[in-house]
Amino acid sequence: MQFLKYSVIRLGLFLVVFLALWKLMLWPIFTAGLIALVIAFAVTYLFFNKLRLAANDDARKAFAKTSASKTDSQLAEEAIEDAYDEKLRSDDK
Repeated sequence: MQFLKYSVIRLGLFLVVFLALWKLMLWPIFTAGLIALVIAFAVTYLFFNKLRLAANDDARKAFAKTSASKTDSQLAEEAIEDAYDEKLRSDDK
C-alpha cells in the first residue's frame, strides 16, 4: 500500500509542476516534462524519505513472494553446469 501512496504522490507532484510550466508559463512540452520530472524526483526523495523506504520494502516483499524456490534437482543441475563451466574456463588458461 505504501508503494501506491508514494507513486500517487510522485505522479501528482509531477502533474502539478508539469501543467503549471506547460499551460501557465507556456514552456515547451518536453522542457516542462523534463523539469517536472526532476522536481518531482527531488522533492519526493528529500521530503518523503520514510514513505520511499516503505514503498521500497513493499516492492521487495512483493517480488520475493513471486519467486519460486528451487527444487533439489534444479540445484543439482545448476551445480553440474557450474562445475562444467569452471572446467572449461580452467582448460582455456
